[in-house]
Amino acid sequence: MKSQYMVEMFLPEELDMDFMRMIPAHRAYINELISKGEIISYSISADRSKGWIIFLAEAAEDVLDIVQQFPIHQYITIEIHELFIHDGEAYRFPKLHFN
Repeated sequence: MKSQYMVEMFLPEELDMDFMRMIPAHRAYINELISKGEIISYSISADRSKGWIIFLAEAAEDVLDIVQQFPIHQYITIEIHELFIHDGEAYRFPKLHFN
């Protein structure tokens, strides 16, 4: 059974041009993983120093394997946390609107 894992991603202090050139490929890969249901949510802090990614996977090792395929993987450090609860409006029934 799959579990949810939060990856806390630490980005480099200096975002040099080599890093910036990888962003389009990285975003394309993230979008692919979202489409496949492997990533539930993806967030980056306003100061671009940290990110949080919620994965759906069999094990933390599977999450690590995916993160190591990120185009920016050599620039980041991560911590992986298995979640007990991850809840939000997206997991609720749609709100009813009466005309």
